[in-house]
Amino acid sequence: MNLQTINDVLHKHGMRVTPQRIWIYNYLVENKTHPDAESLYCMLLNDGCNATRATVYNVLQRFLKCGLISEVKTDVARTRYDARVETHGHFMCNRCHAITDFDIDNLSVSGLDGFETQQKEIYFSGVCDKCKNNSKQGEQDNEKICM
Repeated sequence: MNLQTINDVLHKHGMRVTPQRIWIYNYLVENKTHPDAESLYCMLLNDGCNATRATVYNVLQRFLKCGLISEVKTDVARTRYDARVETHGHFMCNRCHAITDFDIDNLSVSGLDGFETQQKEIYFSGVCDKCKNNSKQGEQDNEKICM
């Protein structure tokens, strides 16, 4: 995402443009890794952008409040963040803990008549293709060794 587009998005949501806000928003848009605040803080410092942990947390909370990002609550130990705010699902691998977005078509729910839905979260877990294939490769390697 280019700098002008990020500036426009931040201004549209009533925010001052700061290097930290630009960096965090751009990172979340460009990288689909769903990082937590601590990971963002460390990556921001590694890129030479000056910030405190409090700044990172405050920026994330401001982005959440404005609807620029969403929380991904697939991991009980930490909250992760996603710049994709339209309804979609998340799959978390039980082995590598990577989170993958997936699209949802025709979400149909029953039993909530009269309820006011304020948030929808769709979360699946299991083993991703990469880990599944690595396990199969490891099994094949073990079979070769045992022969």
